[in-house]
Amino acid sequence: MTSDPSPTTTRSHEIEQWLHMYEQMFKIRVFEEQVDELYKTAKMPGLAHLYIGEEGVAVGVCEALRRDDYITSTHRGHGHCLAKGAKLDRMFCELLGRAPGYCGGKGGSMHIADQEMGNLGANAIVCGSAGIATGAAFSAKWR
Repeated sequence: MTSDPSPTTTRSHEIEQWLHMYEQMFKIRVFEEQVDELYKTAKMPGLAHLYIGEEGVAVGVCEALRRDDYITSTHRGHGHCLAKGAKLDRMFCELLGRAPGYCGGKGGSMHIADQEMGNLGANAIVCGSAGIATGAAFSAKWR
């Protein structure tokens, strides 16, 4: 016979989860502020569509996903990528056009993807990720 977890254990777990989610949102905000600075000082090629103010959406959704779940994104994909587990250094490399980036430095801000974490990529076309998501869902179901 198993007993229910004690209220103290449950509360402690909730606090840890809330702190983790807050840290994730904070990490995304600081990242985006740095991206904005890189863009404003012309150190980053291309455009940057920031995710500032939307951090809770990506973190809330990605916390409910498993590692093997897939996501796609929009032209504001940095938050989704980070919330799904992308590494900061590889994100910055991608945005700066460097080879160690997730897409070899060729995707830039609006086309960033992290295949290992199930992030099928951002897309600069309005509703462009709908086709990607549909294809991924079909592929997963077929397999």
